[in-house]
Amino acid sequence: MNKHVTQHNGLQFPQDIVFSAYAAPVRIEGEVHDLEVIGRIPAGLEGVYYRNSADHTYPPLLGKDIFLNGDGMVHMVRIQNGHADLAMRYVRTRKFLIERQARKAMFGAYRNPFTNSPEVAGEDANTANTSVMWHHGKLYALKESGRPYELDPVTLETRGETDFGGQLRSRTFTAHPKMDPLTGECIAFAYNCDGTASNDIELYTIAPDGEFTRTERFTAPYCSMVHDFLVSRNYIAFVICPMVCDWDRVRKGEPYWHWDSHRQTHVAVIPRRQGVAGIRWFTAPKLAMQTHTFNAWEGGSHLVLDQFVTESGWLSQFPDIHNPEAKELPPFGERWTIDLSSASGAIDISRFIGHIGEMPVIDQRFAMTRVRHFWFGTNNPKLGPMLPFGPKGPPFTCLGHFDEETGKLDFYYAGPDSSPEEPCFVPRSADATEGDGWLLSIVGRRAENRTDLVILDARNLSAGPVATIRFPCRVHEGFHGIWVNADVL
Repeated sequence: MNKHVTQHNGLQFPQDIVFSAYAAPVRIEGEVHDLEVIGRIPAGLEGVYYRNSADHTYPPLLGKDIFLNGDGMVHMVRIQNGHADLAMRYVRTRKFLIERQARKAMFGAYRNPFTNSPEVAGEDANTANTSVMWHHGKLYALKESGRPYELDPVTLETRGETDFGGQLRSRTFTAHPKMDPLTGECIAFAYNCDGTASNDIELYTIAPDGEFTRTERFTAPYCSMVHDFLVSRNYIAFVICPMVCDWDRVRKGEPYWHWDSHRQTHVAVIPRRQGVAGIRWFTAPKLAMQTHTFNAWEGGSHLVLDQFVTESGWLSQFPDIHNPEAKELPPFGERWTIDLSSASGAIDISRFIGHIGEMPVIDQRFAMTRVRHFWFGTNNPKLGPMLPFGPKGPPFTCLGHFDEETGKLDFYYAGPDSSPEEPCFVPRSADATEGDGWLLSIVGRRAENRTDLVILDARNLSAGPVATIRFPCRVHEGFHGIWVNADVL
């Protein structure tokens, strides 16, 4: 019997790349107490790793879908006294509850209300499936097309959608907020603020107690996917790239995003103290799309943006308006430098990591200043063959570490038929030097249809895991995760 078929009601997922093999929906909620551990979990590593994923609850309404449109499923690994427990639970969004009641999909294409069933007209399609945030003692599931959902940090039960007590004006909220390690502030933003295509961006500063101390809007040159941004000690920077939304196209049933190679890439620089009244706009010397960011920092009058950049759009998911046959190009670590004392508006671009990569992380204790250590997901043909393309493109086979001081690249190869996901850095102790700590990553064991969580020495990846926490089942491939220390829980 096909494992995706429930015979009594005919429920069946499409047998395509998004819904089959290792990418197939998992749909399991539950707990596993005392996971198997190979090796030894480091002493002092006490807390919880949370990560979010898109796990379709029902077969798509339109017969096909992209993986981005799955329902938010949060996974939690609690580590205590050398033991690890797993919990996994769907976020009870409005969409999830409506479809569970109906026992079928009611919402259509990604962010396209014109493709929904008439019965859900005007309902919120937020899936809360992209990342998680810990701030002012609360845990949130985030998706950039909707408001946050608060979760119980112990049980993962959904406490409900939040506007932070009426402080969040926008109908949306970023999946990539930035935490200031000195002030404890959260700097966040919203785009497509009213839930439909627009070029308005709303910027927030949130105090450690959850109070919104600043809310401002500015206007971008065009309606763009603004998935991530950068914050330094004194500035905020947005890269506006030509992954664009045209509401008329959406109304016709076309994908929400298209790559428009006839547009330019722009950078907005906003002083943190002055706010949007001091915004300056710069034009990049090349067509580019920021995928995810490492860090921003200042050197004298220069603002430096370290990020992964591709010279194509996200073409594996969304088409090129002018060339539907165009292929997605890999991202590289680039350093964009802007001299804020110059009137020229020039952006100097250099490749500072000469190896493909994505899902970047740093030691967040040193964020907003110049850092030495960079980690990311990647592939390295010298260590093992590439895995077959999945619904998200080529899966990682390795994690990479770049030490800018030495110029050395080091890799962890996950093994045959294995794919690590976004790494998560955890310092060895509160006062450890930069980069001294552990790197956590979910690893898909594809041949076994199972998942691990590996713990690596962050500055010696090639030594392999100091501990491997074995899940007895597969959990769905995910996006972004965070570590929360036990002392703040």
